[in-house]
Amino acid sequence: MSHWQIVIRLLRFMKPLNGIMVVSTVARAIKLLMRITLIAYAAGSVALYVAAPGADTLWHIGWMLALCALVLGFFSYVETYTGHYVAFRLLAMLRNEFYDRMEPLAPAGTAELRTGDAVSRVINDCERVEPFYAHTIAPAICALVVPAIVLWYLARYQHPAFAWALAPFLGFMIFVLPLVTAALGAQGGEQWRARQGQVNAFLTDSLQGIRDTVAFGFGERRRQQAWALGEDLKRGQDQLSRADAFQRGLSEFVVVAAAVAMVWASWPLVQAGIIDPLRTVPVVIAIAITSFYATAGLNNVVNDYKVAIVSARRLWEMMDQRPAVDDLVAASPRGAEAAISLRDISFAYAPGARPVLDGISVDIQPGQHVAIVGSSGAGKSTIANLLLRFWDPSRGEVAIGGVDVRQYRLEDLRNMIAVVSQRNYIFNTTIGDNIRMGRPGASQAEVEEAARRAHLAEWIAGLPAGYDTPVGEMGSKVSGGQRQRIAIARALLKDAPILILDEATSNLDVETEREVNAAIGELARGRTVLTIAHRLSTVRTASEILVLEAGRIAERGTHDKLLRQGGVYARLFELQQDEVDARLQEAPTPA
Repeated sequence: MSHWQIVIRLLRFMKPLNGIMVVSTVARAIKLLMRITLIAYAAGSVALYVAAPGADTLWHIGWMLALCALVLGFFSYVETYTGHYVAFRLLAMLRNEFYDRMEPLAPAGTAELRTGDAVSRVINDCERVEPFYAHTIAPAICALVVPAIVLWYLARYQHPAFAWALAPFLGFMIFVLPLVTAALGAQGGEQWRARQGQVNAFLTDSLQGIRDTVAFGFGERRRQQAWALGEDLKRGQDQLSRADAFQRGLSEFVVVAAAVAMVWASWPLVQAGIIDPLRTVPVVIAIAITSFYATAGLNNVVNDYKVAIVSARRLWEMMDQRPAVDDLVAASPRGAEAAISLRDISFAYAPGARPVLDGISVDIQPGQHVAIVGSSGAGKSTIANLLLRFWDPSRGEVAIGGVDVRQYRLEDLRNMIAVVSQRNYIFNTTIGDNIRMGRPGASQAEVEEAARRAHLAEWIAGLPAGYDTPVGEMGSKVSGGQRQRIAIARALLKDAPILILDEATSNLDVETEREVNAAIGELARGRTVLTIAHRLSTVRTASEILVLEAGRIAERGTHDKLLRQGGVYARLFELQQDEVDARLQEAPTPA
């Protein structure tokens, strides 16, 4: 996306609030003009008092200055309030749009995205776009309008020589200096935002893995990596800082030079008797100096503008990705049975890549329990991803109730399926809120019933805060078995007709697995169940077992039938039994 395309898109995004932005811009222009008026009148009041000394003159000067100050304060308030109202409203809209765009991308479009970089984009980059609206648009417009009014006033009411003397300096500040500093800091802005995303991702990764870092003595290596990333970030910041320092120093020089130019311009006029040096010279010098208030905003505009453009580009790079699947259906078929059909399914995660699934055909009747087993990488979990339409198959058809899943609205399709996986995400909130995610509108009684059926009620009853107990970040305050049973309670509350169990007990000890399996038995009752498992001991009761090998169905049948065949399943089962026996023999005898 080009630079100007980003600018146009940012301006279009502001369209609902254009009216308020106009008010903010007008208020800023009046504020700047009143500031110039206040200082110029104060300078001219010296001559006014010299011409007519006395208390009345002082009262007149005081009231005029107070009036200017009141008007200045009022319009300063209006400009600040309306400008930030627009900026913060648009910031909220941008974050909401970011989330709305990201949700359809998951998980296909977010699989390669690092958590810290994503957080950096949604928080830091959104905030870096905010100054474009709060500190760029109005200052840029006023930097053109206010100097034009000042030059017109000088030419019309003072003398054209003053306007000609001041114009080059204002022109330099408005048109030349911003371009120079933009060129100096161009690469720094890009590098800074990219490095900041990397640093955030690294810090997030380090905090999440700090336990293993400490346990394996890897801390020094991580510190060195953090230092190297920090140095890269600092280089981008240094380039921006140098550009900013250059701009500020040169700006101060130009303001002083403009004041000197006004003195020079006044000299021949004073000599010729055209102007009164006491009345005119202090006023035009004050006007010249204060006219740069309007261009001073450009000092920050350039940096804010550059950072906003870079941040907006990073946001839209993610937001403009095309979802892996399209949700184009207006209404889903009604009354579909919980039957699952896979018809000659083939799938690869990238064009030209080796197929993960190749020619898979399966029919699962309503209420039937079918298991899919195989070694890691055989394509087991991919079948669940296709059922949920995280991806669409490269060839073939996935159907529920005899209807292609592409004929369902994504929300309706996923409401028909409950998933309990190996890594269920537990949100950093209470136990009750985590369970209620299965059905957000569920009552407390329904949540408690789901917890009871998931064998959680006794444990929750023993907690001081009960269902209001926080589970910690990523469920850090609960055990693995409790985490799985919370996920099962969530699925029970959802009450979907189809249940997918994706390695649901793979990381649990024997006792915890027994408890979780009891909860799963309660969950599976009356539902169509698809179990994806690596441990064959968990699928013995399935009515049919499919053995995947290299993306194809190598064998199918019941547990007993597959053992009698002596094929792939039998070999896997024997290997796992040998592993269990070896583990039991190697286990230390309690003292």
